[in-house]
Formats: sequence, structure tokens, C-alpha cells
Amino acid sequence: MQTGLDDSPQNSRNRRGATIARTSAAVFALALMLTGCSGGDDGGGADSAPAASDNTDQGSAQDPSKGTQGSSKDPSTAESMSVEDQIAYGCRLTDKIKNDFPDGQAWKGARLDFGEDRVLSELMSAGSLLGGASPLGDPVNQELQDLGRDLVGAVNTLKRDEFATLVDSTIDTCKDYLSTDSSGVPSTTDTSAKGQIIYGCKLVEKTLKKYPDETSWESAPPKFGQDTALNEIMTAGSLFGGGAGGTNDPVDAGLEETGFELVKGGSQLDYEGLPTTLDQAREGCSDFDV
Repeated sequence: MQTGLDDSPQNSRNRRGATIARTSAAVFALALMLTGCSGGDDGGGADSAPAASDNTDQGSAQDPSKGTQGSSKDPSTAESMSVEDQIAYGCRLTDKIKNDFPDGQAWKGARLDFGEDRVLSELMSAGSLLGGASPLGDPVNQELQDLGRDLVGAVNTLKRDEFATLVDSTIDTCKDYLSTDSSGVPSTTDTSAKGQIIYGCKLVEKTLKKYPDETSWESAPPKFGQDTALNEIMTAGSLFGGGAGGTNDPVDAGLEETGFELVKGGSQLDYEGLPTTLDQAREGCSDFDV
């Protein structure tokens, strides 16, 4: 049947990218309303304070160069994929992006659009790893979370002229995490496309430990701005390659599609659909050495 619509794979990726831009932009706007420009709320109150159960999940808020208890050097925090470990990996991923696109001229010469180059998903992943996809009630590093939010926003709105500056600013702020001091080294330093997927799979497992079934989502759904789960779900989706409408050369097409659904579900606070999507992600991750 002739529909008059362009159903080519390229157009499908573009439509999917536009959907991600709309849904992610909506949650990005909500994040701004909840956290303000600084990303925090000094006024306190029950609605703005982070849930007590999330404080241990986020790790120490101290300088990572001090060798704190929340440092990713600690095997227990690395195993639990602490927020500080995620920040350290986000810094390493940003450094990888800088190596691929060393200056503004390199960015200008690249053809970047939704559903095309993987670097858009990598930018989204890096920003999300820093806490930019969904605000954290008590961020480990406020400056990095703000930069993460700016990275996510720049990708959502395709502000290509901001990418180089934001990457440079992030790397400068990440200096402690990029040092040779072991306290700033994440649980894995593999930022290859496959390495990103494996890290995303670990985030999926972390979420499934906390929310193993539909009942757990119904009884205690994550609170936007207070629970790390939503940020980690969207981060995993981006790491799978689904953060900006997919890529033209996916490592795993099925997992990339699932990643797109994770980003969309997290953006739309789809607590009914996310349990199924997370199970699909776990199944897709079985093909990787996690």
C-alpha cells in the first residue's frame, strides 16, 4: 500500500532522533524548574531533599583527589556503580570525545545529525554520567552536574557550535578525575563503543537490583530529582547508542533500539513500560562480557 511516507531506515532514524529531542527536552525543562539554574535548592523541605536511601548510592561529595570513602578506588563503590564512579567514567568519555574532535574546526567539519554519528550519543552519555539527564538531589559535584545538563541540552537542541566549548570546560573541571591519582580512576577506563555498552549494561543491572519487577516500581517509584535511577536509566540508553536517535553503524542494533526506548521511557517517566524495557536490555546485554 502506498502511504506517501518515507519509511527508509535513514528517515526512521531521523524521526526517532526528533522524538528523543522532544522527550529529553521536556525532562530537561522540568529539571531546570526543579533545580534552578544552579541545579540545587538551598531552601530544603521534604520535596527538595534527597531521599536518605540515595545518599549512600551517590558516594562521597568530597574532592575525589582526597582519596575519600566514596572513591572509585574502593572495590565496593565500583561494584555498586556509585555516582562518583559514573562521574569518573563520564570524564574519561569526555576526554575520548576531545581526542576524536580536538578543536572547533574538527566539530565544524563533522556532519552531525540525529541518527548519524555516534558522537552525539557519546556527548549525551557523558552529560548524563555527570548527572545531566535527571537532576540529583544532592550532587557529588555541582559544577560537573551543571556542565552535564548543558551537554545534554546542547545535544537535544543540536547546538553544534557549543560542543567544543562545553567539552573543553568539562575536561578542565574533570581534572581531578583525569589525573593519574587512583582515586579518580573509574572501575573501567574502556571508553570504546563496546566498552560504553558494557558500562551501560552494568547500570542496567544496578537499576534492576533496586527495581527487580513491576511491583517494586509501583510500590516505590523513583522520585524525579531525588533518585539516581532515572538518570542512570537514560545514561544506559545513551551508552547503548540510543541517546540521539541512534547511529548509522550500531555495535548492536537491537540493544541500540532498546537504548532509545530507555531514554524515551526515562524522559517520559514511563514507570509502566520501563520494567519491560530494562528486562529487554538485560537480555541484550547477555551477548557482552559484563
